[in-house]
Amino acid sequence: MSLVTLVFIAFVIVFSQFNIKPWKNAEKENSLIYWDVTSYYAYLPAYFVHDDITLSFTDNDSIDYAQKHQFWPETATNGGKVIKTTMGMSLLYSPFFLIAHSYAILSAEYLPNGFSKPYELLLALSSIFYLMIGLYCLRKLLVKFYDERVTSITLIAVVFGTNLYYYLTSEPCMSHSYTFSLLSIFVYFVIKWFDRQKLKYAIILGVTGGLITLIRPVNLIIFLFPLLYQIHQQKVVKNLFIQYWKHLLLIAFLVFVFVFPQLLYWKYITDHWFFNSYVGEQFHFDKPNLLEILFSYRSGWLLYSPMMIISLVGFYFLRKDKSDLSRALLVTVLLNIYVLSCWWCWWFGGSYGLRAFIDFYPFLSIPFAAFVFWVLKQRGILKNLLVCLMLCFICLNLYQTHQKRRNIIHWDSMTKESYWMSFGKHSMEKEDWKIFNDLIQAPDYEKAKKGEDEYQFNPF
Repeated sequence: MSLVTLVFIAFVIVFSQFNIKPWKNAEKENSLIYWDVTSYYAYLPAYFVHDDITLSFTDNDSIDYAQKHQFWPETATNGGKVIKTTMGMSLLYSPFFLIAHSYAILSAEYLPNGFSKPYELLLALSSIFYLMIGLYCLRKLLVKFYDERVTSITLIAVVFGTNLYYYLTSEPCMSHSYTFSLLSIFVYFVIKWFDRQKLKYAIILGVTGGLITLIRPVNLIIFLFPLLYQIHQQKVVKNLFIQYWKHLLLIAFLVFVFVFPQLLYWKYITDHWFFNSYVGEQFHFDKPNLLEILFSYRSGWLLYSPMMIISLVGFYFLRKDKSDLSRALLVTVLLNIYVLSCWWCWWFGGSYGLRAFIDFYPFLSIPFAAFVFWVLKQRGILKNLLVCLMLCFICLNLYQTHQKRRNIIHWDSMTKESYWMSFGKHSMEKEDWKIFNDLIQAPDYEKAKKGEDEYQFNPF
């Protein structure tokens, strides 16, 4: 049953992508390789097209690469041009980039510049490729603890009932669905390793952990999960962490192997082994924006993906049956929420429903399944009400995803007034747009960078 669900999900995502065609925009040469993706991807055309990882060609060519959003580097203290994000996404894109690059070179129709349509199409397809690997592992993980029906419901709810669907279909080259998939693999093999200490499981953990860290270094938080899982059982710690210390060392070594090229790049470009390429941007750990990141109209996670409220409630049911698993997941998730809320741009720029939370949905899928398992054991009206609630959340997410594509939900400036004024609107007339634009409020990015309160959150 859950395998059929995976086929159904794959079909819907492929159909949605080819129906929306996010790579097709007549006004821009590159539609998907834009904004954040510009930096994720920049390592590939810099090396394979321009043969210049220093990006010095951006000064010498007549093309305005910044204006075209094809290269968007920061400037290091030594004057070097450094790509803003780490190279993890470029590594995942690379097989698909090379196919597109080979096709563009052989074809007379497209420029082999790294930004024509074959590159965007192949990158969009890469998101589906990695998604299905991740969902397959997530399915295997859920089936280990719950039955096929619970697993199928959980997979459908997480994909179609949250902002993951938007980032799979409208902005598929953003990093979040890729990290979601890698973390699904990581969690599955953590459990497998605790069950049976095979060397290949340790290798997979090192590779996936290294990739997740290389995509976004703050995601090192994920290693809390295996460290906390069953840690209160002294026998487990003695038998596994001590007896199999070579496995742990191998995992750490593989993570370092994946991170080391980034350190070399920073050293080569900036003269420093470690470099904050997010120049002028930082965490403010003394000023978390917890309520805002969860409930704000700007991009509040639970406002735009209320399905995940079920996942948080599910920790209660998970704790009753699987306390070891619940404890490790809860601590890791709570720490992640806190860290994300401390980022200066807590709404994460252009975002639909706090996109950074998508990375950790594999962790949240397990308590979600625990809630579904409890629901299916209920009888009568309570069970029907809860099932209807989940269906309503899916419908709401799909509808608001449609609104987001039409900019009826603004990428960073929503307010309570603009949200309710546009709520339920399929489209808006010219007069509606005028009212809407008067109601939205653009963030003060400079104040936020300084850690100043630039947003007065009022949920009422």
